Amino acid sequence: MNYLVAKVTPSDVTVIIDGKHKRIRKDSPDADLVIALVKQYNSCKFLEERQDIITKIEELCNPAKKIQFNSDGRFEFDGNSAMYLKGTSDPIPEFLAKRLLEYIDKKLDVQPLVNFWKNTLLNPDKGVRQQLFGFLEHNGHPITDKGYFLAYKAVGVKRKFDVETGEEVINIRYDEDTGERVEEKLNHSMTFKPFHSGAHGMTIKMGDPVTMPREECDSDPDVTCSAGLHVGSMDYVHDFGYGGGVILEVLVSPRNVVAVPTDYNNTKMRCCEYYPIAITNGENANIYLESDYSAFDMATMVDDIAQYEESKGVLIKQIEDELAERSAVADSLLLDHI
Repeated sequence: MNYLVAKVTPSDVTVIIDGKHKRIRKDSPDADLVIALVKQYNSCKFLEERQDIITKIEELCNPAKKIQFNSDGRFEFDGNSAMYLKGTSDPIPEFLAKRLLEYIDKKLDVQPLVNFWKNTLLNPDKGVRQQLFGFLEHNGHPITDKGYFLAYKAVGVKRKFDVETGEEVINIRYDEDTGERVEEKLNHSMTFKPFHSGAHGMTIKMGDPVTMPREECDSDPDVTCSAGLHVGSMDYVHDFGYGGGVILEVLVSPRNVVAVPTDYNNTKMRCCEYYPIAITNGENANIYLESDYSAFDMATMVDDIAQYEESKGVLIKQIEDELAERSAVADSLLLDHI
């Protein structure tokens, strides 16, 4: 009976199967399991069970196969170095592979990451995808069940002004016992505004999507401050607004990311849509969930796809017309030389 040997070093566990070295890092949560499986293999006498153990060891030592086996075949490994969501042609990035392995190790459902990748594939700008991965990996932004991610936006309170005096109207209360002024509490029902003025997104209400036409957003990551709806990491927005800012938690779909400026260390981005769901430094009277946003998001996604098809149709027509024109010119030259 053949035996397996597990060679354990401070950095790796190596098992030789059919002359090939299968390695797993010693600090991996599956390293001890690989050693246990080797012992189980060597004590087992049944051929079918031994083969199942070999398959399991190979899976644990190969991250791509581990993802494939633990995602019900939704992700497929090409046998070389790339992995794809079934039915798609863009390989998943290292960032997503790491998240998938993390979810699998923690026995979490990988469907949120599947949804995230589908939304990412719908982003018409392939270049911005890599920028997004760097942003999410650097800041650790959570990914939600429907494939959105959480980000933050610093805003101010949008005040009303007295029509006669022009003075700002602020609700002021005083403590009945001390007579001291009671500081105004930020709350969910307030209307907010960005610190920088622009043509879009100047009125922000909790539970209302904030949108801007994508074609009006600046997609150049080398341009720092430019057109677009701005969100960022907590590190970026925390001190924004000189201490008087309100920090909102917002949902962003990967397909609506436009650019991640290069000079903010992956802490700021421009998008064409976000959904405010909570005040992080105030009182939230209501709870808004991603399910409240998804219906709106699905409707806009259908419109986006229709516009994309229309734009590509125009481009294809231009190419076809150009080809037809060149073919006609070529045919006329051939006739002139007969």
